[in-house]
Amino acid sequence: MSKKNSGKVRIYLFVLLTIAGCVLACSSIITNDYLKLIIVLAALCIGVVGIMKGLSNPGEAHTEE
Repeated sequence: MSKKNSGKVRIYLFVLLTIAGCVLACSSIITNDYLKLIIVLAALCIGVVGIMKGLSNPGEAHTEE
């Protein structure tokens, strides 16, 4: 049960990372455009890949013998 909750927390963290990447893309916190591009693309890629891995993981596989 704790593994299932841990997976949900992980997905929420990746969603927050993706949202942070979108906020950084629209804000002027980072003035250098190329540095902003690299940071935003890295945050979005890590966030999206993490969300996909978290959602594609089957909870528990029950096999009948």
